[in-house]
Amino acid sequence: MLVRNVLVPLLDRLAIVLVVLASGGLAFSLFAPVDDSEARTQAATVSAAAARPAPPRAPGIGPNLASAASLDRDVNVGVFGDSFGDGIWWALDQQIDGNGIKVHRLSRASTGFTSYQNVNLLDDVRAKLDRQPLDIAIVSFGANDTQGIMADGRPAEYMGEAWQRVIGARADAIVTLLRSRGVQVYWVGLPRMRSERYDDKVQRMNAFFARRMRALNVAFIDTVAATQDANARFASSLRNPETGRLMPARANDGIHMTMSGYTLLTRGLAQRIRTSIAAARRQAGRPELRQAASPRAGAAGSRG
Repeated sequence: MLVRNVLVPLLDRLAIVLVVLASGGLAFSLFAPVDDSEARTQAATVSAAAARPAPPRAPGIGPNLASAASLDRDVNVGVFGDSFGDGIWWALDQQIDGNGIKVHRLSRASTGFTSYQNVNLLDDVRAKLDRQPLDIAIVSFGANDTQGIMADGRPAEYMGEAWQRVIGARADAIVTLLRSRGVQVYWVGLPRMRSERYDDKVQRMNAFFARRMRALNVAFIDTVAATQDANARFASSLRNPETGRLMPARANDGIHMTMSGYTLLTRGLAQRIRTSIAAARRQAGRPELRQAASPRAGAAGSRG
């Protein structure tokens, strides 16, 4: 229990410093070098596998989830992402792990789509899937990606045409890979941010990934509404929907969440996962899983 309470993204301090510096208006740009030919071919390298026939299933239920229900085995949920992914994993682990559901931490701090020279996310996701097959995947990247890149040997500004082509191809390739393995995918957007400049970049990022996921028919989980006040502004404390009381929801950096904040952010996602599993089990003629208990004690006072 203690280990779970301290695993939230404390390893991503360097990435936080870089993000805060970039959002503070200092006069420099970060450009991550990219071979654009790699971006153009990533999706193609895994798309052929996506055509494999899938067993009959209800709409919105992935092949592996349908199989898990049919075989009455545990449902494996994996969370990919950067330090936000760490927090999402922790919150989902608290809310749904157990009683036939296993939640796996597959996130990696200080990673992103603009830094493939350090970690190629497609290769990272593939290696993790090889070790741990999944039924459902939760994906959340972008906090480290509000920067330019080098594309075809030239600087590509953040959200410019070349940037969107490269980063979009990388995101699409990961979704294609997951689906080629029969995995049901949810993409989680970023929350409201304290710095207005950084928040503007993040909301553009959210809109970009929401469009990409809509085109791929992947559920995009918008977390902004759950992480802002009544005036659509950043709020360090948010209201607990169960008690009606305000609770600390954001870390001191104005970027990450507290443990309570991550739980609040993922409440709707946790319910969607339960609903999908219940639908798959009904289709297979299996009884519904007994719901896991409420988030385990210790969440309220911890930081993200």
